[in-house]
Amino acid sequence: MGVAEEIWQAFISAHPEVTSGHLSLEEVNQKMAAFIQVRNQRPHPDFDGLSPQQMHMLLSDPWGGESLLTVQPNLTDSLLDQIPFFVLMETLFQQLLVDPPLKLTPKGNLPLALCRNLYERKLLVQDDIERGITKKISEDSVRFLQALKACLALSPYVRKRHNAFYLTKSAQQLVGKQRTVLLRQLLQDYTLRFNWAYLDHTQTNAGQFGWAYSLYLVHRYGNEWRAVDFYATKVLQAFPHLREPIPSGRLSGLSLAFERVYRWRFVEQFASWFGLIDIRKERQTGVYVDSVLMRKSPLLDQLFSFIRQ
Repeated sequence: MGVAEEIWQAFISAHPEVTSGHLSLEEVNQKMAAFIQVRNQRPHPDFDGLSPQQMHMLLSDPWGGESLLTVQPNLTDSLLDQIPFFVLMETLFQQLLVDPPLKLTPKGNLPLALCRNLYERKLLVQDDIERGITKKISEDSVRFLQALKACLALSPYVRKRHNAFYLTKSAQQLVGKQRTVLLRQLLQDYTLRFNWAYLDHTQTNAGQFGWAYSLYLVHRYGNEWRAVDFYATKVLQAFPHLREPIPSGRLSGLSLAFERVYRWRFVEQFASWFGLIDIRKERQTGVYVDSVLMRKSPLLDQLFSFIRQ
């Protein structure tokens, strides 16, 4: 039975009078509109207790006023200092403020010296570099540097001219003074404008699609260490279309499981980079991690609230 037929049968069951032929089309439409409104506000079992309306807002307008996801007011500097990706982005903004412009390499990458300086702060690290497998620290070899440069290019506070970045005049009034404004903009840029597939070249929206719902799940269940697959399974229950095999962007003919892409994108390259979770990796085999456990960090609930409308 399709979704439309399921809704119609439920509507007929709730309002058998519509089959009598005594109601006008306008009256039937009014009853149907009221029925759909109630249905959309009722918790849905596949959405972990959220209603279709709540889920719709998490998907379509996660940072909007009707979303249950909100940034907490009155964020302190000490709290903002715990967000690694944001602090690194602030470093780039500070450089643009005190020593403009930020000139890119002929290839369009961040300068090597800047890449080394950002990496050596150790706010974020990468396993292959820490283990000595990859020796050179550059934008091409470090994923979070790629993401930082991409978000810098997407930021409304930055302009690019002649292969160099400049701060806008409005940004010059914000850097170091209105950090919460910069954080809100970075969150919007990273989640809504930056294509997470850029980091792994795998053409799927897995991991990024429904990221706000994933964040809600971590908020709800993250007090305990749980396998990443626990969250991936719940996302697949809500969005079964994501279960389709994912062609690898790097190896022709190879398909990737949703769970792997979900771990890369939502867990390691969003929630972890923004300091929202703690990760524990187990049973390493060579460069591959067989099991990844996660729990929410105190920062998640200090930074966000999830209030059911």
